Amino acid sequence: MTSPLLDPSRLPTPPVSSEAALREEVAQLRQETERLRRLLETAAQVTWSTEPARDALTPISPSWTAFTGQTAEQLRNQGWLLALHPDDRAGALAAWQRAKAGTQLFATRYRLRRVDGSYVWMLARGMPVLGPDGSVREWVGTCIDIQAQALGEERAAFLARASELFASSLEASATLASLANLSVSALADWCIVDVLLADGHFERVQVVAADPAQAPLAATVQRLTPMPQERPVYPPAVALATGRSTLVPEVTDAVMQSVAQDAEHLETMRRVGIRSLLTVPLMARGHILGALTFLVTTSSRRYGDEDLRFAQELANVAGLAVDNARLLQGAREAIRLRDEFLSVASHELKTPLTPLSLKLQALSRAVKSHPDSPLAPIIEAHVETGHRQVRRLTDLMNDLLDVSRISAGTFRLQREEVDVAEVVREVAAGFAPRFALEHCEFQVEAPESVRGCFDRTRLAQVLDHLLDNALKYGPGTPVSVRLVADGPVARLTVHDGGIGISPEQRPRLFERYGRAVSERHYGGLGLGLYLTRTIVEAEGGRVSLDSRLGEGATFMVELPLTRP
Repeated sequence: MTSPLLDPSRLPTPPVSSEAALREEVAQLRQETERLRRLLETAAQVTWSTEPARDALTPISPSWTAFTGQTAEQLRNQGWLLALHPDDRAGALAAWQRAKAGTQLFATRYRLRRVDGSYVWMLARGMPVLGPDGSVREWVGTCIDIQAQALGEERAAFLARASELFASSLEASATLASLANLSVSALADWCIVDVLLADGHFERVQVVAADPAQAPLAATVQRLTPMPQERPVYPPAVALATGRSTLVPEVTDAVMQSVAQDAEHLETMRRVGIRSLLTVPLMARGHILGALTFLVTTSSRRYGDEDLRFAQELANVAGLAVDNARLLQGAREAIRLRDEFLSVASHELKTPLTPLSLKLQALSRAVKSHPDSPLAPIIEAHVETGHRQVRRLTDLMNDLLDVSRISAGTFRLQREEVDVAEVVREVAAGFAPRFALEHCEFQVEAPESVRGCFDRTRLAQVLDHLLDNALKYGPGTPVSVRLVADGPVARLTVHDGGIGISPEQRPRLFERYGRAVSERHYGGLGLGLYLTRTIVEAEGGRVSLDSRLGEGATFMVELPLTRP
């Protein structure tokens, strides 16, 4: 007897409509799963998953295998790390272990090796799938290609670094050396720099190989200077002669034969083992300055259009730096020649002044020996004018010589024990007749003695320049000189009631050839205050100015009376 509970005829059967609904639901789920899978494959270059219960967390990923060429067997026991760039493995493993330990988001960046051997930057992300009990059933994740973004970041950083290096050197040769060494660390296995010299000749100035063992071969390459012809085909020669870039993604032996300038050149290129080549011109202000050549010799990397654009951008920055360096060198050479001319001119101009001064002295003595002559006063006045002009020319020549010494680095002080008050009184006494002639009230205030260690001649020169400045810009106005000793410091003040100086003119007043007024109305070379500042600072002091336009000027010199 069969129990009713086990009677098959009494078992409930699902309605036909329920079965159809179930099949429809399963079909919809399959469709949704397939849609999500395709969306995921569209968004990600690689998808992967792991199951903790299987094969020691071996990833299950046909797309990983297709991208890297790794087999399922090679993926076991963290074998996936071998597909990463060696420099990125430690960071990726640490990020994976942190994610597993905390059951949290796995996110990192690394370079993943493609099946062809090239590396691609990937953004790897993964999430745990939890079971009902909260344990991890599996990990699912994606690898998204971020090569363009990472390459952009790298190149932006590279250009910033290059600009920094170029700015740190104002020598063209150092700029080109920095460029070559920087390039082989990021862009190429070899970097070759050719330049167009001022005399129209071409020179290969830098050849750098990433592998130091290639130094002898690099020296050989450097001896192969480019010789642009009327219709050049050798890429560096093309850039130097026409300013055009050359991109050769795949350099074959046939390509090398077609561009070689001679048999030695061909043999050298074969020894280098060029696989890909990129040449761009160095240009600035529309002129060709040189050419940069980048070579790939050891990797599967091949240059493309994006590399060409970046190389041209780098060449623009480098060309500007080289041009600036050359302009600076030209300016320095011009300054050197100017200072050399001033030095020679000063000596040559002083030569005739000495006999002229002696002739004026002889004439003065002759006039004084005939005091009854009616021409004596006239001649004496002319002689005195001649003496005054000779002294003025001598002072100008001495200033020019001092400027030449400062530029050449030969300006020196001869210090000795000096009574500053005595120097002030002596210089002021020499200027008193000139101030009287200009109807200037002239006052001198100084203590009996203020002693210090200074160059006596240069100290007198400082006061001479300040008083001459007051006489020039404040004729007919009161001028005062005041010297005080304030502890370890001597303060010398020269005040005039002349035209004054506007605030915007003050910063350049103490510079070489600096002027606050038009040279049409006031003579001089603009060197007096420059020499004053140079001397005072060489003595360890400082000079300052307080002035308002139309209200005169006050110059203050502070000098240390004691030295360490």
